[in-house]
Amino acid sequence: MNRRRFLASGAALAVAAAGGCTGCARSPSASLSMDPVTDAAVVERVTSDLAEEGNGDRYTLIRDTVANGSATVERTEPPLPEGVPFVYAGAVYELAHEVVSSTPSTSFQITLNPADGDPDPAEVVRFEALPAVDRRKFEARGWDGEFLGFGTTMLYLDDEIPASALVPDPERPIIEWDSETRGRFTVDGSYDRPLHTYRYTAELLYESAADLGETLRERYAFTLSGLENGEREIVETAISDEGGYTAPPDEAVPEAMSRLAARFREHEQVPRLSELRDGEVDDEPTERDADAQSASGTYLVRYRGQVYYTSLFVRESTTTAS
Repeated sequence: MNRRRFLASGAALAVAAAGGCTGCARSPSASLSMDPVTDAAVVERVTSDLAEEGNGDRYTLIRDTVANGSATVERTEPPLPEGVPFVYAGAVYELAHEVVSSTPSTSFQITLNPADGDPDPAEVVRFEALPAVDRRKFEARGWDGEFLGFGTTMLYLDDEIPASALVPDPERPIIEWDSETRGRFTVDGSYDRPLHTYRYTAELLYESAADLGETLRERYAFTLSGLENGEREIVETAISDEGGYTAPPDEAVPEAMSRLAARFREHEQVPRLSELRDGEVDDEPTERDADAQSASGTYLVRYRGQVYYTSLFVRESTTTAS
């Protein structure tokens, strides 16, 4: 994720979380960040980042679904959401899924803590002597005894349980990797959790993210011009500084920032693509009540010939320009 994008979203979360939170970091009284964007990048900002290559298995599932028309995956819960637009290979898609089969399985709540001292040999089992089904569970998670002292859940298909020496109750509770590495395996509870096979399909919403971005830019971008000195300094800082512009939390919003907020309030914020009616961009601006509208939000701003994806926050009690 773009670091400035992360900082902007983090500031918004801080605002939401600050109420009633003792010891939380205080949010600034105002902030402004402006990132230059291409038309294609605009769409990346207003859609989910589901298809980022760093998403591992999720990215692979998207790639296979788009390439093949559908793909299946086994999980206890859907690994990817339905109806969330995202950009992949220059186009915009959303996913749908259905459960095509289910296999009875059980989730066991376990702990694996260091086993200190000299254990009773009758309680010890060498890792390599465990049944194959148990070894596979450990190996799939990378558990090799190097790190002990944790609790988690382990999923077993119901027809795997009879072959296990660890669940539902361990036959020998201490697992030994070597003479210096032993862990005590404890089952603390269990519950039914079917393993589902999900079939994913992808719907193409827009063939070109860049073309959609052009439409969004033409519809929502507005030009910042005729700025006074204080306003211009804030905008230049928002563009040039990695963290954007921020006003200290214990200070009033600067007058120049209040004037900027008033400018922004006159324009529509750029919505998430999922918020648009049927995913379509309206041709005409929505009639707005500038006095009632919050200035805080995201905008497309044209400044000195460049379009910026802009995140604005102003403490609402102080947004009225003098």
